[in-house]
Amino acid sequence: MGDAMITEIRRSRISLHRAKKGYDYPTLRLPHQFSVLAGLPTCIYQTVHQGALAFLVVIAPTSASDYTIEECENDVECSKTPSSHVEDDAARMAA
Repeated sequence: MGDAMITEIRRSRISLHRAKKGYDYPTLRLPHQFSVLAGLPTCIYQTVHQGALAFLVVIAPTSASDYTIEECENDVECSKTPSSHVEDDAARMAA
């Protein structure tokens, strides 16, 4: 089985976090069992899924102390678009 499987884990609303006047950030909550992920670097991709705006959050493969945001942004795997990951998976399955 490839990495392309998508499983719905929660339904919720997007809320706003107000850091300071004029700076509102959208916030999504994960289920509490994912609280161990807090503080880990991530790469967030924007895409379209079944005609709707969608985001893919990729957690860095190591602990936050070993992997910086800059390394995540420069990581070959992390910097690929989601479609290139799907293409890579398809190529591996065909081989």
